[in-house]
Amino acid sequence: MYRLLAIALGAIGAMSLLAVVLGVGAPRQDPAPADPGAAETPAPRLEAAEAMVLRRDGSGQFRLVASANGSDVAFLVDTGADMVAITEAEAENLGIMLVDGDFEPMAQTASGVGYGAAVRLDELVVAGQEFRDVDAVVMRGLSTNLLGQSVLRKLGKVELRGDSMVIHRR
Repeated sequence: MYRLLAIALGAIGAMSLLAVVLGVGAPRQDPAPADPGAAETPAPRLEAAEAMVLRRDGSGQFRLVASANGSDVAFLVDTGADMVAITEAEAENLGIMLVDGDFEPMAQTASGVGYGAAVRLDELVVAGQEFRDVDAVVMRGLSTNLLGQSVLRKLGKVELRGDSMVIHRR
């Protein structure tokens, strides 16, 4: 399982880095804020009860706030990520206490080996949809929480329309 997770996280890291470097799908109308995570996260808009619409932020990314284990957590919606990945600081905020021995080599990144710890979120609520026992990974050096395909595919079909991401509910 860890080998599969390492391959998946390596692909996530490589694709995310490549997308940032090349600016794939991100028209640069406004300069990116110094700390994109500090920028106000636009609230998802529900369109006709069966779709959620997210707008690109100033850095060209799609973000949303979800509830994880009862706390509000800001996520970057990453369609290239296989699963939910959270920062060490966010894990601590959620009461997930890890020690150095919990982290294992899980990914090959541009800057070397990426270390992560497999965890489980008791509850994750995204746009009113509740998920229980969500597998996630806490990644060392990760600067932004990622909402990946393990949850996105359960939410519904993801479609890009210009500067909007539309998630059609199942």
